Order: sequence, then C-alpha cells, then structure tokens
Amino acid sequence: MSFAWIREPGEKSKVFSLSESPVGDFYFAQFDGSLIRLLINDIIRQDCSKWISDNLILSNLPDINPEDSHLYDDFVKVVSRASEVCLNGVLEKVVISRTKAHKSISVSPINVFERLCQEYPLVTIYMISIDGNSLWMGATPECLLELNGRNLKTMSLAATRPVNSKGVWGVKEQEEQHLVTRDIVHMLDALGCKNISVNGPEILPAGPVEHLCSLIEAYSPIAPAITMIKSLHPTPAVGGLPRAQSKAFIVQQENYNRSFYSGYFGWNKDDRSIFYVSLRCMEIGKDGLICYAGAGITSKSNAKDEWLETEEKLKTLQRVILG
Repeated sequence: MSFAWIREPGEKSKVFSLSESPVGDFYFAQFDGSLIRLLINDIIRQDCSKWISDNLILSNLPDINPEDSHLYDDFVKVVSRASEVCLNGVLEKVVISRTKAHKSISVSPINVFERLCQEYPLVTIYMISIDGNSLWMGATPECLLELNGRNLKTMSLAATRPVNSKGVWGVKEQEEQHLVTRDIVHMLDALGCKNISVNGPEILPAGPVEHLCSLIEAYSPIAPAITMIKSLHPTPAVGGLPRAQSKAFIVQQENYNRSFYSGYFGWNKDDRSIFYVSLRCMEIGKDGLICYAGAGITSKSNAKDEWLETEEKLKTLQRVILG
C-alpha cells in the first residue's frame, strides 16, 4: 500500500493513504523532474504509528544495493572541479551531493520517524512509501511552495554552518544565500506573481547545522500549483545557477543517480497546496539504507570544508538511526 506520513512544524502528524492516479492530488518527484502522482484516498490523524505498523511490510521493499557514492578523494575532486568552473564564470553556484550507505542495518522506520519528530521540531518530517519503490524518510527544513488561495509563500534556504556558531557568516555563505534569493524572486516575477516581498535572511536551525533563510511572499496568478512547482524546481538551493548549466554539470560529474533526493513532495487539499524539498533524507531497502547530503559550491568554496558540511548534514539522520 502507498502512503505518506508527514509531520509539519507545529502540527500533529498525519498519514495520507494513497493510490497512483493520473489526476492525483499528492505528488512525489525525483531530482530530474520525474513525477509520481497519487490520489489521496484518506487522511488518518489518529493512531498514525499503528496504521503504519499495520500497513508497512518491510520484507516487500526492494533491494537497493547500498554503496557510498564517493570516497573522500573522489568528492574533493568533483568539488574542486565545480569551484573552478564557478571561478571561470561558467556557473555561479552548483550543489554537489553524495551518499553514505549502511549495509544490512536493521532499523524500525516507525521509531526513526518518531525520534526525528522529537529531535527536530522546526522541520518537516516525512516517510513516503510508493508501491514497488524503496521507502524514503527525511527531515527537511525547506518549503518549496505554499499556496493558500492566491497567497504564495516560499523560502530561500542556503549557506550552512554548525548550529549555534558564533560571529557573522562568511562572505561565501552570504553570497550563496543572495544568489538563491535573487533567482527565486526573478522566477516568481517571470511566473506573473505580484507584490513580491523578502523578509530576512534569518538563521534557521536544522538539527546539527543552521542555515540562512529568507521568507518570500507574493500574490500568485491563477495557475495550478504544480505548474509553478515545475518552474521553481530545482531551485539553486539544490541545483545551482544558471539552472540548466548547473543541472547538466551535476548529471555529468556527480556519477550517481539522486533519485528522490532533492526532488519534492506535496499535496493539494482544501484550498491549500504545500510542497517540500526532499532533503536530509534516507532511502530504505530490504538490504540496508542510504543517506543523502549535498553542499553548495561557489568560486570561494574549500573542498575539505564542503566534505565536512556534508558530514554534518548526514548526522541529522545518522545520530537517530545509529543511536
């Protein structure tokens, strides 16, 4: 059975019972834009963990052949190449990601979900299971788009450092956040949004790290939310700038398939459309699990520091699943 278990900040968790449908109102997309549409059959708001326990059969999950995507030296080489391309002016920013595999590890997805909810009250916790696919879980700090009627909200999320760091942000981090904000505002303007306003950036804690976050609001034109999402994705927070060139660099240089990592999920229900970026996530199969993390690379990036940034992001999940 397909389902999504979601806990938004400040809300109680709920389970969407889903089935695949070309006119569905729940969406789950990969980084490359491949989209699964599902119909919301029911929303369970009570005894969610019991419902998941009754319906999630781990033995039915496929094998995922968990392997690390990059050794340290491999990742450093890709980041150095990306930084050089930015220095030469071909790109302004590109996000390079990697995976950390845990073979034959046995976890209780329900326990992990509940612990993530306890550990990270300010982010959105999610578990998504689509028939025939591996199980995806995560703790994402990034809302891609929220529409309430014609009122639109999104955010510019970029720059990373250890949580509770002291002092001002570095020039690299401030520039990175500015690039992401500028691009999202330009895209909203191109989509016909009016009265665009930017508040921030403020510091957003997200587990072991914190980010710079600007909240962006606008008055939306009459357009389906999914149409706007397809234009916004991938934002420079998960892809880069310019969008097409950075995405091509990622496909050519990362050397692995991101699948649903840095894609998005969301739903339309009761005049509200809400979509989140699939970040701080892991993929669970019958033979183990894979954790995903990325770092934004600019001309000012230091390859070793970017590796350490991904290490900190991976801890978001690892400190819960490994104890």
